[in-house]
Amino acid sequence: MIPILTDAFWRGFELDLAEIKMSYLNWALGYAREPEEQYRHLFLWPEQTEYCAVNSRYGRAFAISPLGPGVRGVPRILNRPFPRGIDEIDVALKARLNSNTQRIRESIRAALQRKDFKQARQILLNFYWLKLGPHELLFDHIQFSQGDDPDKLEKGRWGLDESEKWATLTGIRNRVVNVIRYGEFLQTDYVKRLNRILPGFSPGSRSNFLTSGVSWNRYGLCAFDCGPILWSRKGFVHFKQVKKRMNELGWPYESYARQILKPLYHIALNYRRSPIWMPYEPEQGYSLKSMRRRGLDLYEVLDGISDEIDRLRNRITE
Repeated sequence: MIPILTDAFWRGFELDLAEIKMSYLNWALGYAREPEEQYRHLFLWPEQTEYCAVNSRYGRAFAISPLGPGVRGVPRILNRPFPRGIDEIDVALKARLNSNTQRIRESIRAALQRKDFKQARQILLNFYWLKLGPHELLFDHIQFSQGDDPDKLEKGRWGLDESEKWATLTGIRNRVVNVIRYGEFLQTDYVKRLNRILPGFSPGSRSNFLTSGVSWNRYGLCAFDCGPILWSRKGFVHFKQVKKRMNELGWPYESYARQILKPLYHIALNYRRSPIWMPYEPEQGYSLKSMRRRGLDLYEVLDGISDEIDRLRNRITE
């Protein structure tokens, strides 16, 4: 029998995602190394000249950390039994995220088997919102962009492939991300196909959305090296509550991200504000050199947030 995903479960998962970002920042400040010269360009946006631990290209700085899955073609230096800067707490945290993400996949699969598409939809959107939603709103600031018509606002682009074809992994993922960005409705056609074989996969590879698209440390890794770190103010905030507020405020054409999030979440660390963002520092304070120069101040902030996460986790009851 698949365990029910209670609010206590979601609350713990939410705090684990916050804590893994803290673990990454602690590791980066103390142990991160710049990539070798031949790989350096893979981590830089066109406007960047220094290697950044925060706001790296596509979140690759997080990906090559011991907490990430790695980047194809870029070697990582890993020590045994634990990589430098990682301890038993971090290893246990990664294991817990892997286990609970598997539990989320199994719960979606069970809902699909009994044709409870409403439940499957809610679980999927809770997961994607926790992983990517606040990052999309608070850091990327791409809720809309100016199109060819200066009097018309167009929704911002998420990636190079903007299609929302339900028959492909990318199409489903694009649609899900746009749903959490704009507070839209995820049509049942997408939900029905979460556990079906999709075209475009090589033989023997992961062939459905659940096994490939529902992973805490694949896709959207920018959310882990760009934040924010936040958690629900009361109990656990489901995505449907965020969606309701978005719709009430006329998002994305009216309102702004903080107006949506502030009543629902405690924003412990916004990477678009100090002490992470420093407008007069190189790379706006995101470079590894800048962050290490301010390391003592950053450690003090991170320690305080870690203590609060521990306190909140100890109060969780099933």
